[in-house]
Amino acid sequence: MSMEIQFRDWLIKQGKPSAAKNYPQAINIVSQHYSKATGQKINIYEVTDQVLISEIAHAYSQSGKYADYGYEQHSRFRAAINRYAEFFVQYQKLEIPTLADEEDEIASPESNFAYEKDLQTAICAHISELFPNFRIFGGNAIGIEYSIEGKRIDVLLEEAGTGALLVVELKSGMADFRVFGQVSMYMGILMAKFPDRKVNGAIVAGSVDPGLKHACTTSDRIGLKVYRMSVELDDA
Repeated sequence: MSMEIQFRDWLIKQGKPSAAKNYPQAINIVSQHYSKATGQKINIYEVTDQVLISEIAHAYSQSGKYADYGYEQHSRFRAAINRYAEFFVQYQKLEIPTLADEEDEIASPESNFAYEKDLQTAICAHISELFPNFRIFGGNAIGIEYSIEGKRIDVLLEEAGTGALLVVELKSGMADFRVFGQVSMYMGILMAKFPDRKVNGAIVAGSVDPGLKHACTTSDRIGLKVYRMSVELDDA
């Protein structure tokens, strides 16, 4: 089954029948525009590198080099490539074993994401924009829910060129001081497995408990980030 058809079917399952009619064709138009703009022959549906998908999505974002084109036809092209980037992340995750869905934590009331897997998809779909110079470890989906010594790292990134590793721990609601210990443990395991690589951590959460802020002041190797939602309209 072609990626275009799978993308359409995914949109239908997401409850977006109108988008399913418009976005798959919009991806073909974006492919043509991107090919002409860059001088490279690119068919987005044939791209297997998640990093490139993320870079293309960023190019048509509000701050991207092709932002004006992305907003044409009531932002149809920007919305289409954003949804495709999210689809591509989930498509890759089907290729690797993951923990059961019931293990996902339901977010606290103040959170914007209902499940951490939704935050994970959104983050991974826009790695190039959110973590410049990094890519998902292992090329594509290996670093998503990376398994090591019976533990699961939400997202493991590696820096292009240096090979430095970045542990990204996601919390859809509030993150407290316990997350600091969790990330430190992951980093220690990775340092033992990859002794020649630099290892850092990043905690991405809907909100941060003061105790976690205090914990992170003890180390410059674990950073804190709070995500913010932006309003984006899809075809119904």
